[in-house]
Amino acid sequence: MKNWRKVAALLLALALTVSMAACGGGENSSSTSATDSKTSSAVSTPAESSEASEPADESEPASSEAGEEEDDPMATATTPRNETLYYGGEQWGKPINMNPLSSNSGLMCMEQDDQATVIVWETLYMFNTIDSKAYPLLADGDYEWNEDRTQLTFKVKEAAKWDDGTPFTADDVVATWDAHVKYESATGIDFSQYIEGFEAVDEHTVLMKGKPVDDENYNPLKMMEYLNKVYMMQKAYLEKLDGELNGDSGEMKNATMWDAPITGAYRPTTYDSEQRVVFTRNDEYWGQDASMWGKLPVPKYIAHNMYKDNSGSARAFENGEIDINQQYVANLQDMWLEKDLPISTYYDEPPYQMAGTMPSIIFNTQKPGLDQKVVRQAIAMAIDYDQVVSSAMTGQSYTFTEVPRTLFNPTEPEQALIKDPEALKPYQHAGGDVEGANKLLDEAGITDTDGDGIREYEGQNLVFKAECPDGWSDYQAAINICAAAGQNIGISIEAYFPESATYTEDQQTGNFDIVVNGYAGGGISAPWLRAYQTMYGFGGNFPDTMTFNYSRYYNAEVDELLKQIPRETDEAKLKDMWEKLNIFYLDDVPAVSVMYRPINFHSTNETVWTNFPQADDGTNIPPMICYDGYGYAAMFNLELVEG
Repeated sequence: MKNWRKVAALLLALALTVSMAACGGGENSSSTSATDSKTSSAVSTPAESSEASEPADESEPASSEAGEEEDDPMATATTPRNETLYYGGEQWGKPINMNPLSSNSGLMCMEQDDQATVIVWETLYMFNTIDSKAYPLLADGDYEWNEDRTQLTFKVKEAAKWDDGTPFTADDVVATWDAHVKYESATGIDFSQYIEGFEAVDEHTVLMKGKPVDDENYNPLKMMEYLNKVYMMQKAYLEKLDGELNGDSGEMKNATMWDAPITGAYRPTTYDSEQRVVFTRNDEYWGQDASMWGKLPVPKYIAHNMYKDNSGSARAFENGEIDINQQYVANLQDMWLEKDLPISTYYDEPPYQMAGTMPSIIFNTQKPGLDQKVVRQAIAMAIDYDQVVSSAMTGQSYTFTEVPRTLFNPTEPEQALIKDPEALKPYQHAGGDVEGANKLLDEAGITDTDGDGIREYEGQNLVFKAECPDGWSDYQAAINICAAAGQNIGISIEAYFPESATYTEDQQTGNFDIVVNGYAGGGISAPWLRAYQTMYGFGGNFPDTMTFNYSRYYNAEVDELLKQIPRETDEAKLKDMWEKLNIFYLDDVPAVSVMYRPINFHSTNETVWTNFPQADDGTNIPPMICYDGYGYAAMFNLELVEG
């Protein structure tokens, strides 16, 4: 905590208690001026359905008043402020279900990715972005590989229990896998490419079987990814539900599962509402056993009010009605530098947040003109990235001078994979080099022959559209800066801001020239998964619909490197492979990252609660909004400002 703010927090606390009692919430809001809450592009499958998670549409409704009154009295019921942790930017309307088999639950606790949200359903392990390690949750201790890394074995905690009082066992782990495969969930379709199955060796021991070494889909990284990504479900409940629904896959994936036994500390108790969701702590939660946390998470309740527009949500955060804000807020630092509010971020200084994702200008390498590497290089050289950071991210990103561009995010474990920074420097553009970009095009013979101000390639003007959805203001800012760069080097780039559905379809079908989007963020299979999604070319045989590698980029050597990296264990060889892959990425420019963004915007108002994770606190807890991955450990350390 920024200690000097505690005085302001104490003064605000009494007034806040009164104001929250009257707060009924409203419809969803995302950020005050930019893209979505979850900036993680954690993707379930590189080979089947690994579409990057996209920023939420930011167009604001006309009204910012609270939502309409609900018939459900619990929709507007209040919980004690000093027992309730309020979130912002995480709930996008009325939830649909609580079903781990579903691809669209609409419930804020259902982020089933590398930093899976674990307050309701729990995973076997929790990923920590700080050190790139997996920490046991339902599992007991580290997992163990066999010699060729085709199988791994782990224990499950004997203390772990479902909230119906029955023990969590190895049979539940096996049943979870079998359900995903049988009902063909997105998780099942993804991981069954890499995992053969699970076996309960005994009540508390599990064997995971991967593909053989000589199989094309042998991939130990994907086996590890499963452990901290997939929610465990109860065998008895799955069997009961299967009987009720006659084993119908569609029905099983659409079941609401509000009554399902869970192992997590919180259960949704208000969810049939357009106004708010509330989760209530199970005081019999198994995790208070000495083998796990040794105590209960501190807040009795977790709640999220829904607001009709971004400004309403921003006011709630500023007023202390939101404790943890998972939203981009432009010029966030003004809240404490100018308004003297008790707002904290992970870092006290820019970029304030822990960077994990890399939104990028993505070029369609199949389009005439953009199929020329030199054209992509010139555009990338000319873009003013410092302006992108200052205008699109208002300083909440490292610059590419501070962290030179590679396939790696700025975290220490990923940066440690760089073998020789000097080998990459010739390919790393700091940006804004209009003179160099013009020279590059001139030397390639791509010039303006008719004097209309636009260069031609093979007789055709270089005229392109760059797109992202209307309302995604940080992406829009990046596109406008890209368009200005094009104008400076004789390439026409028109900004195009369609509806989000059109944008998604354009990317997947290849009906675009340039888009802004991002691929996978930080996770146990990163940076490999990010590189795979950016550059894997399917041997040049692209499917009609793409859910990653929107560039349609193909290089046979790159494909081979991407197949070999997950198999390699020798650190020196891995660094050699990554150096080659980074040079291909930087030189061929299928995409160029324009900013670093956090996996989660982790901003906190310390009017009521304090002791949130910060970079210098010695806890090794990442800023994952107190419930994603190992960030959940923060929930057990929170303290009331007025204790």
